[in-house]
Amino acid sequence: MSLETVRESAKISYVIGEDSTQTIVEHDIIVPDINPDVARILLLDGEVVTVESEASQDRVHVDGTLRYKILYISDDDEQAAKSINTTGDFSYGVDVFDARSGMKTKARCEVEHIDYKILNGRKINVKTILKISAKVMDEIDQEFINDIRGVEGIQILKDKVDMYCYLGENNVLYNAEEDLEIPVGKPPIKEILRSDVKIVGKDCRIDDNKIIAKGDINILTLYIGDNEERSIQFMEHEIPFAQFIDLPGIGERSECEVDYGIKNVFFSPSEDSDGELRVLKAEIAVSLDARATDKRAMEIISDAYGLKSRIDYDRQLLKINRFISKEKSQVSLKEIVTLDGNSPDISEVFNVLCKPSLFEYNCENGFVDLQGAVKSSILYVANNTEQPVFSYNSELPFNQRIEVDGIKPGTKCDVDMEVEHCNYSMLSANEVEIRIVLNINVKIIDPMDISFIADITESPVEERCLNKYPSITIYFAQPEDNLWKIAKRYCTTVEDICRVNEINRDDVIEVGQQIMVPRKIS
Repeated sequence: MSLETVRESAKISYVIGEDSTQTIVEHDIIVPDINPDVARILLLDGEVVTVESEASQDRVHVDGTLRYKILYISDDDEQAAKSINTTGDFSYGVDVFDARSGMKTKARCEVEHIDYKILNGRKINVKTILKISAKVMDEIDQEFINDIRGVEGIQILKDKVDMYCYLGENNVLYNAEEDLEIPVGKPPIKEILRSDVKIVGKDCRIDDNKIIAKGDINILTLYIGDNEERSIQFMEHEIPFAQFIDLPGIGERSECEVDYGIKNVFFSPSEDSDGELRVLKAEIAVSLDARATDKRAMEIISDAYGLKSRIDYDRQLLKINRFISKEKSQVSLKEIVTLDGNSPDISEVFNVLCKPSLFEYNCENGFVDLQGAVKSSILYVANNTEQPVFSYNSELPFNQRIEVDGIKPGTKCDVDMEVEHCNYSMLSANEVEIRIVLNINVKIIDPMDISFIADITESPVEERCLNKYPSITIYFAQPEDNLWKIAKRYCTTVEDICRVNEINRDDVIEVGQQIMVPRKIS
């Protein structure tokens, strides 16, 4: 009977490389024809709404779209507050060594700073500093030999390996369409100035072959009221949602990640039953990007030799990502922000935008130390007719130590930070207390190489080669010796060595220890 190998396959995904960089994106924003000219800017900020990436040789091409939100004072007789919501595309290349066309990529873009200049009443020049991070993953279907049949006297050494198999990914779009009522006591809508949308209360759980992603769409709207004063008003709404994401093969023991994103938003005032614009018609598209891996305990053959034949094999190295740990921590931050003398007094705070930023992290034995800050922008209605809306920026630094079993100095981490709650209280006309709960997720993935046997062949040996050793050999153990290495060297079995020396196969062999090695009798 000829040699036959039994194989098991696994889909493996591992990180080829990653890098991050900064770039400046410049756009000229043209005021829409229906809007009056710009006299001065009250508030201008932006966010990244779409990101697509593709790998090529040693490079990742990133394309995306920025959404700009502008509040300004018009130069007409009314000097009214007006708004512009527009988008601009960007494209950039990030160098990632060993990237190749066809590999999977993941890119993330964050707005770090925006500068603007009014070129004339109809054009605004905007320069945005973007931080772009890109990661490249390779995906292969790898076969492993886990047993050999059909060869008399073959000795096999197996290793138990935890393999993190890639199950796949899926992207779905959840479309929310709701009629949101204006709160009692607030005037109808004359004009919508600004809408801020974010996902809060994110949660996901795994069911058979699917992920259930949940959350709440938080909407804060700034608008001009349809009253005599044409006062600036704000209101807040939340839309709960749940969405199934199909992922064949996923189960309770799988690991999954879901990225939530606001893809598109559209708001328009609508009439209620009395004919007043007291309904906000909301259309929001939420993108849900899910990925999953499954931990499989596999036995693969790491070495083999024959007692009656010659066994040759080809050995290969496989790069895998060994999952060490995934830890979650929370940081509570509180600060009283005092406006400087150049900022108008506060009438009402209508929102606080928070964005966490990681400065650095250091890994020690059993710990990860992180340093960063949460940048906050206090958006408020001012006690100032010339500056009715204002934004004041501040920064809350933080230091956090997270205990992580198995982590060592120099280990790389994936750190994901998200503001879970942001509450605020107006203490006076120039003081606001901000309270932030920051979620920090640290995932430790250790890249490693696995040596495995890819192919095995058998060939006959001469009888004299099988009997070249004496019936008993006295062997003195050398550094890094074990029973398998000794048995293979003298073409015998670990069981026979253990029987003759009255030891167990798991016993540690000391350097210089005398071992009696019997010749294997056919």
